[in-house]
Amino acid sequence: MTEPLTRPPRNRLRWQPRQVIVLALVWVVLWGQVNLVTVVGGVLMGILVTVLFPLPSIGWAGRPHPWALLVLLGHLVKDLAVASFRLAVFAFGRDMPSPGIVRVDLKADSDLYQVNTAELVSVVPGTIVVDARQRSRILYLHVFDMPKDSTRDKVVADTLALEKRVVRALGSRAEFEALDRVVPHDEPEFREVT
Repeated sequence: MTEPLTRPPRNRLRWQPRQVIVLALVWVVLWGQVNLVTVVGGVLMGILVTVLFPLPSIGWAGRPHPWALLVLLGHLVKDLAVASFRLAVFAFGRDMPSPGIVRVDLKADSDLYQVNTAELVSVVPGTIVVDARQRSRILYLHVFDMPKDSTRDKVVADTLALEKRVVRALGSRAEFEALDRVVPHDEPEFREVT
């Protein structure tokens, strides 16, 4: 008689410092103030969340690159300012936007980079991810105003540049060099929303 195979029990109390730090930062941002109470509360909340809802490990071969992270943050701040100004012009103007859906074929083959790219695209006003395909690494973006096909091409180029900055900030050198060798998929799709 053979012994049944059993899984080793998962250690729910495993210390996950990166997740705790990220959750604590989110907590502080949500409260909108930095003081001892919010920071300690964020750390405690991060520990509680990681114990109650442990996340599976993510395959990540890279490491954070401080200068590339600053470049990524600088571009994000610039994109936020430009997009907010454009939306303010629409809010006070008489022009009607021409929204559309754009398909962007990402080049990096990693869940981490796809999710980070999608989150950063959605943070910028005027663009939001409406669908993300994991296997094919495709993002479908709703764009607030796309009056011409050249705007679509710019959205695709900007999203791929953002993905490249994400990989440069968090990936390994081999992953970044692999981005340049990836052959793009078919022509991006464009559908005007009426």
